[in-house]
Amino acid sequence: MGGGAAGSVYRSLVLTNASDQECSVEGYPGVSFTDAAGAQIGAPAERDGSAPARVALAPGASVSTTLQQTNAGNYGGDCGLTQSAGLRVYPPGATDSLVLPQAISACSDTAIVLMRVGTLQPAS
Repeated sequence: MGGGAAGSVYRSLVLTNASDQECSVEGYPGVSFTDAAGAQIGAPAERDGSAPARVALAPGASVSTTLQQTNAGNYGGDCGLTQSAGLRVYPPGATDSLVLPQAISACSDTAIVLMRVGTLQPAS
């Protein structure tokens, strides 16, 4: 699930085509912390800058990426330290999302970015 370095944790995000039709994705998922009511907390994840590639997904196939999360405690109370209830994830180009439960400290200050996300790649 994740490793850590210098106050960060690395997690794998996996998106699976749950339909019965082929689809394609290109780019980065949108990721942000949410509170218990589902409202966004702080800044969304920044993109890591990798060149996106279009990936065709057969039904049941998956893509994945790495999400780096920096420990909000590194910023102390200066960042508007608050408890998140989850992570909202949007597939590239989508307006619907899903929320993954994750109780973790976040920063409400939108000037502080705690997450970086990479481009989606075929899952191995």
